[in-house]
Amino acid sequence: MKFFYSASVMGYGFGYPWHKNYKFPNFPRVTRTLTWNGKIGLPFAIWKTKDSVWNRVGLHNIGVIGWINNYIPGNNIIVSIAGSDDEIEKIIELFERYNINIGGIELNFSCPNVKGFGNKRIPKTKYPLYLKLNHLQDPYEYDLDDVEEIRMNSVPGKYWGGWSGKKAQKKNWQKIGIYNYQGLNVAGCSITSYDDIKQLEDIGCKNIGLGSIILTDPKFIENLGDL
Repeated sequence: MKFFYSASVMGYGFGYPWHKNYKFPNFPRVTRTLTWNGKIGLPFAIWKTKDSVWNRVGLHNIGVIGWINNYIPGNNIIVSIAGSDDEIEKIIELFERYNINIGGIELNFSCPNVKGFGNKRIPKTKYPLYLKLNHLQDPYEYDLDDVEEIRMNSVPGKYWGGWSGKKAQKKNWQKIGIYNYQGLNVAGCSITSYDDIKQLEDIGCKNIGLGSIILTDPKFIENLGDL
């Protein structure tokens, strides 16, 4: 089983100040979703319970240029991007022109917080592509030939955010199991325990995104490096 850190919970790929005392394994990290222009919003809009997190829309992001200027890219960083089809292609063109060293690009087509929500155009690029959808979206509406993996957006809300973690498992896992059975490559999400990892393996997941668990039980992550 391979793990990766999902968008938002690890900030722009390097964690938040309170993470400095945690011994997180060196899994691939997905940045908080970036748009071409920065977006002023709430820096960290969440409300957590024991095993679930409510994630609101309206989150702040520093924009692609801001990220390039303030962070050191690397081949363990996957950049999550959103916007109109033209803006997404503009971002990818920028990365390729300056040969930005990243491990891949996540196309966040499931974010209602930006224009372009529900995009249909999969861009061409030299970078590995990962497609982020929620359980309300149909992956068969997209040209998946150049997509390495579909990554389910754990937050199921269509407009104003929604629950991730335990409260999102039922609907997410139902769709993940169906699509993996049909031959699509879909990563798991919404884990809260080791038993959850086994269940996602059983429904065909090869990779699992670590999202809300980083907020609700960060010490849990430290032991995943041994799996």
